[in-house]
Amino acid sequence: MMPFFLKCTQQFMSKRSENALTILTYHRVAPEGQITYLPALSTEAFARQLGWIKRYYQVLTLAEAGRLAAEERLPKHAAVITVDDGYDDCFHYIFPLLKQHGLSATFFITTAGLTHGQLWEEQIAEAIIDAPVNCHQLTLNATDYSVNTFAKRLRLAKTMIDKLKYLTVEQREQQLASLRQATGVMHNSRQFLQPEQIRQMAEAGMEFGAHSVHHPILMLEQDAVAEQEIRSSKLELEQLLQQEVVSFAYPNGQYGRDFDDHHIDMVKRAGFRYAVSTVPGSNTDIDSQAFCLHRVSPWPTSQSRFMLSLLRSTQRDAGGTNGY
Repeated sequence: MMPFFLKCTQQFMSKRSENALTILTYHRVAPEGQITYLPALSTEAFARQLGWIKRYYQVLTLAEAGRLAAEERLPKHAAVITVDDGYDDCFHYIFPLLKQHGLSATFFITTAGLTHGQLWEEQIAEAIIDAPVNCHQLTLNATDYSVNTFAKRLRLAKTMIDKLKYLTVEQREQQLASLRQATGVMHNSRQFLQPEQIRQMAEAGMEFGAHSVHHPILMLEQDAVAEQEIRSSKLELEQLLQQEVVSFAYPNGQYGRDFDDHHIDMVKRAGFRYAVSTVPGSNTDIDSQAFCLHRVSPWPTSQSRFMLSLLRSTQRDAGGTNGY
């Protein structure tokens, strides 16, 4: 007999609009314990979720979903899997699991990582966690922090990432320089996708979109900086892939806090066709929502909780770009 929860799920989904699009968002996926200072799903949990997604949804890339919606041919229970940032676990873990399940995804790349091998969060964490063993205390911004155990270093890395998130790119770089000077740790590891890996994934049917150059909070930057972040990330990816890049993901992604209509206009001027936020909800009018598409983060690892999180999130529909 079918479990009561799954029966309710099927009944709910059978009544959903045929033009509704669910967009799921992921970041890091790796074996248990391999990523210690950023939120991540284990490869096992991600594989289970892909099985559930495949069971309940028709998975498309964002470009495919947009095209089908414009033609009024979007299939019922349409969904897009998106992965933000561009770490190398996209190639080593996410990509093989997608292929195993016969699914595609849209990967949003922060292009500075292609050059530097890391984004600012990893550089902060590396400088703290890899500080010399005989370094027992760090003084940062006139505050003393004990770093005499790995657990304390891990906590400090998370604290500093949270504090530096809402600084401009220039201010972050200044803080990072001070931190490197205090610990003596220079950037030396690579954790990001490489161009050939991106090309290989694209050839296998994965879609790539832009996620800015340095992952700034656009609302904090001067207009010229924000526009350059948007435009340059598109051009860099197009040069790498030798094809048009049509989608953009707003860094951090909360409308009114991280970006606003001003930045939506920048994305339009740059030539994108779609842009995704992290505002939760479904998308029931893709034409009007095209530059602030809603996404959900399905983190629960049991099937019932996973489906419940999707149902709750996608009930928060909005009909247009002024309904964030």
